[in-house]
Amino acid sequence: MKKSYAILSLVLFIMLGVLIGFFYSNRLVKQSIEISSNPWVGFTPFIYAQEKGWLDKTPFKFVWLVDLSENSHLYDSGFTQGFTATQYELLHFKEHSHMKPVFLIDRSYGADVILANRSLNELRTEHKPITVYLELGSLDEDFFKAFVRENGLEKLQFVLTNSSQKMMTTVSPSGLPTIMISYDPYVSEFLKQGYISVASTRSMQSFSVIDALFMDERFVNGREDNYKELLAIFNRALDQLKKNPHEYYETIHGYLEGQSYQEFMDSTTQIQWLNSGIHPIIETQLRTQHIETNRLLH
Repeated sequence: MKKSYAILSLVLFIMLGVLIGFFYSNRLVKQSIEISSNPWVGFTPFIYAQEKGWLDKTPFKFVWLVDLSENSHLYDSGFTQGFTATQYELLHFKEHSHMKPVFLIDRSYGADVILANRSLNELRTEHKPITVYLELGSLDEDFFKAFVRENGLEKLQFVLTNSSQKMMTTVSPSGLPTIMISYDPYVSEFLKQGYISVASTRSMQSFSVIDALFMDERFVNGREDNYKELLAIFNRALDQLKKNPHEYYETIHGYLEGQSYQEFMDSTTQIQWLNSGIHPIIETQLRTQHIETNRLLH
């Protein structure tokens, strides 16, 4: 009887191995390459390129999200092979040994914001619990921890509430102390509701946010020319933003969650583009965070 169980277990183990091998082989020979992204200002050149049809003859297909945590869910489920995000999204993956940045996009310089219905000085002396809305398991969590540490707020009582950006914008303002961790294009909505900025990636001294295109390197091997073409398309779209910003805005505004033209243009001044050239300091920072940069296109 024990021998029969052992044989059955071996057969099941072999079948499982075959199925896993079949899954990954199918995944690796896919003709299209799916990438998840969101309407962050630095990623809008991909939106523009998509709307203009510039991606139609490439293998790249973009899936547009709101919740940052969906990047990992889609990748783990095999629906996508890469994503645009910050290094912190990647670091929150349970396993990311195959994920590499293919090209850098921007450095946040004020577009990631911590907002509150109290000033920073008022928060320092707050005795009531402070509700913090953020996307747990994402950049937001790291940003908030750095904000607390840098401003010596460890003794305050914070109640962390996991929420997508969409859900945050539906929270009714109240007199209770509240913090929202957000980024463009959603920041505009919170400012309209009366929240004020108490910190951003421009004011923070100990926190730097880099956006990049991260890909499973198994979908880069042998396809390097495709990614060079994608980078060229990205640069072409960015050139259009600089040449004719109003036309650019009109093309992408449906993705911008109600941002006005002026609000969008203001957000473009709150990032530093990194899509061309070599950035040794930033590459060193990424390696310090255990993110390999050997796949970066320049």
